[in-house]
Amino acid sequence: MQLFVPRLMLRWRVNPLPQLILALSLLFIHHPSKALEFGSGIADTEWRLSGSIFECRFEQVLPEYGNGVFYHQAGEDIVFRLETRKNMMKVGKAGISITPAPWHPSKKSEHLGFADLLPESPNLELDPERSNQFLHALLEGKQPVITRRTYYDNEKFIKIHLSAIHFKNFYYKYLKCVDQLLPMNFSQVARSKVLFGGGKEGLSPKDEDMLDRILFYIQSDPRVFALYIDGHSDNNGRRYDNRQLSKRRAESIERYLIKKGIDPEMVTLRFHGQRYPIASNKTASGRKKNRRVTIRLEQREDMSIPPELQFVLPADAP
Repeated sequence: MQLFVPRLMLRWRVNPLPQLILALSLLFIHHPSKALEFGSGIADTEWRLSGSIFECRFEQVLPEYGNGVFYHQAGEDIVFRLETRKNMMKVGKAGISITPAPWHPSKKSEHLGFADLLPESPNLELDPERSNQFLHALLEGKQPVITRRTYYDNEKFIKIHLSAIHFKNFYYKYLKCVDQLLPMNFSQVARSKVLFGGGKEGLSPKDEDMLDRILFYIQSDPRVFALYIDGHSDNNGRRYDNRQLSKRRAESIERYLIKKGIDPEMVTLRFHGQRYPIASNKTASGRKKNRRVTIRLEQREDMSIPPELQFVLPADAP
């Protein structure tokens, strides 16, 4: 017995590390292999592309879960969105990462932080920086991944991956859609204003450049049906004089737009003088903000985009 006991002790001391690692992993480490995974493979990866002069949607179908969408609105950078049919993930912070291609499992994964997982669709939206990192990863054959606990069991996880299969072919088609986007979107021109000097009513070259952008958008978007021009002033001088000054300021913008081709029937012109200040008239900076004309566009959101403004892939596209 005296010889047998030290032999047992020696066997335990020689190789304790695997047991220790196993114990720690069971306590602290979540294994992605244990997650319920959704995503496409070699045989069923499906990319879709649609768009118009206002937006481009470049998306991959996630079988039995939803769609991973690269959304590019005119005048903005691209964003990635997760749109689910039935969200199984818990509301909160989802893990964002890039993993190597399945045929290169030994390469390192890259963690990109976390993003808010929401109950409504789109359930997740990444900032442009990480959205472009997703695109770059797919071009390299890697897999963007989203991971989150389920809402019904904190011990269970959902893992969603995008497949890089056929990505390059569709990516170049997506770039053709981006090429025909307008330089701005509706929200960027829907609310604008022109500021004026004290007692002034003329337009500067900078003002005309801004009005030309608005004009360009109106002429490009048949959904815009109304244009409201409202003139304002500071409180220097008599109320009547200020009201007439605000009228002349609004009329200078109306004349410019109509001369450039805007239908007069679209325009509603109003003038308010000093009645609606947006800042204190007691300071020079406040009075400067109040000497303004606001321009507001209205759009029929339920109107379909005409076929001639929708994206059609050129016949000679690869």
